[in-house]
Amino acid sequence: MKSRICLIIATLILASLSGCIGDDDSDNSSSNSPCAGGTVDQDLIGTWTKYTDPDLTPNQIHIHANLEKTGSYQDVQISGYCWTAENSELIEHVNYPQWSVMHYIYSNYHIVGDLLFLGEVYEEWIDENGTSAGISYDDKPTECHVYHRLGAFSDNETINSTLLSIEYPDFCTWVFADPSGAHPGDAWNATYLAQDHSDSVSASVTDNLMTIEIDEFHGEIDWYVSEGYFGFWVELTVNNQTHQCDTGGESDCMITFSGVDVYYAVWEEGEIATLTENGVDICSVSCEIEITRFGVREEDTLAGNTEVTIQ
Repeated sequence: MKSRICLIIATLILASLSGCIGDDDSDNSSSNSPCAGGTVDQDLIGTWTKYTDPDLTPNQIHIHANLEKTGSYQDVQISGYCWTAENSELIEHVNYPQWSVMHYIYSNYHIVGDLLFLGEVYEEWIDENGTSAGISYDDKPTECHVYHRLGAFSDNETINSTLLSIEYPDFCTWVFADPSGAHPGDAWNATYLAQDHSDSVSASVTDNLMTIEIDEFHGEIDWYVSEGYFGFWVELTVNNQTHQCDTGGESDCMITFSGVDVYYAVWEEGEIATLTENGVDICSVSCEIEITRFGVREEDTLAGNTEVTIQ
């Protein structure tokens, strides 16, 4: 997990990019460029059309060599738009004339031929004192938008065929308006499988009780912010006694994941969740445990087995 300090430092460095709308394609090394000092990815320069549903009008963006970007952003009028590319991450500065704070968007990006995959990670607002005024993480971190270079494809059928035949980048499980019909909501049709942990239980208050993994997989499941916030919880009933399990470390039972997520939580295929006693002896010998509640995200649940024998 990247620390908040690193995010603030990175954003403060970018705060010097004031940004403006313009059609000048001059070299970004010019001291007069409002976005001077950023890093140029030459493959990004040009005009890109957003891939979307056939009944929607696609947005178009123009990325210039001087780090300026023109076109619409979420259909809101802006007075400045600058970008810089660092380690496959696109950092955008959007200047709204009606706001006193500066707005930054951090996204993963990947170019395959004439297609640009863009997956937003989070947005941050910086006030006039250089202090973070808030961070908003994308609640669909595995979904990305696709842009195609102007004039590269003769028609939508050609674009669709290309999308269906190529491998998406690692950060992108789902594509907005995917021609295959796949959608992030499909993942919530997955089921879980809870099983007895390979360790034996004892009178200890730190026993590993069970493991849970996705049984029927329909794509990576993501939920907002992190595994510790609005993430994942399990309610267990043993001998008419109810115990709460979560990732925060303040309940009877602790949940840890085998995977490591950055910024947000993603439960991918093969990742294991382990439920461990957290200072409470839930089971000392063989126990019949009922999973009475299983939640992912703030409101969602997954189906799966509800009875597990722990030994």
